[in-house]
Amino acid sequence: MSNSKKFVAILAVLFIIAMVFGCASSKSSTTAATEPKQEPTEAPSGTIHFEAYQFMAILEGGWGHGTLAYNDKVYKFKTSGMGAGGYGGQKISGTGNVYYLNDIADFPGSYSELRGGVAGGKGAGYFYLKNNETGVAIEVKKHAEGLDMSVVVTGVTLQMVDEK
Repeated sequence: MSNSKKFVAILAVLFIIAMVFGCASSKSSTTAATEPKQEPTEAPSGTIHFEAYQFMAILEGGWGHGTLAYNDKVYKFKTSGMGAGGYGGQKISGTGNVYYLNDIADFPGSYSELRGGVAGGKGAGYFYLKNNETGVAIEVKKHAEGLDMSVVVTGVTLQMVDEK
């Protein structure tokens, strides 16, 4: 088998593993991971800023924190995620828009993401998260530092942080 065929076979196996593990990480990820990104058809409901860390060695784990500006208030949230299909580690920061958010109670929950790429050092890019239970979508411009080689299906959980 030629090297290019081996490479394609490895990518196909990683994608299948990503689909199995990523879809098991949240019940809402089963359809969003296979749907194409849909451009929002309305103005943003709010904006977010976050910082997160990801580590991948076939399986992926990540955590972080951020803020959501919505209806003239700022809410804090934390992130956690699990997925499959990559190698590396990154520190990620990003800003983005939140769409289809009609009530703050619809923001927390399980989101899904499908992405792929190779990056080293510093980089920038975009990703799109969707919560199929509430319809909330998040489009993010990210800046990353580290190494990432991936074809990843990720389930991301966003949880509000109580301020006391």
